[in-house]
Amino acid sequence: MEILGHIQNGVVVIEGPVSLPEGTPVTVIPRTTPVIRVAKNRRRVQLPLVRSSAPGSVQLTNDRIAEILNEQDEQVAKKSQTSDSDADA
Repeated sequence: MEILGHIQNGVVVIEGPVSLPEGTPVTVIPRTTPVIRVAKNRRRVQLPLVRSSAPGSVQLTNDRIAEILNEQDEQVAKKSQTSDSDADA
């Protein structure tokens, strides 16, 4: 059995919901390379399409991407409200 963990303040800290009985003998082997974890449920990432006259000239930070996505969500919500009110009329 392989159980992942890390050293914190000089003590081995086991990751995850693993519970070993008190006094269980263990062997710790330091890794020289980091553990790369892949999500079980892979999802596509959808980034906004930003039009520009000079491709690559727009600085897209995480905050700016969040702003653009929020603006798009607001536009969709407004369109939805408009179409709902038109259907009621």
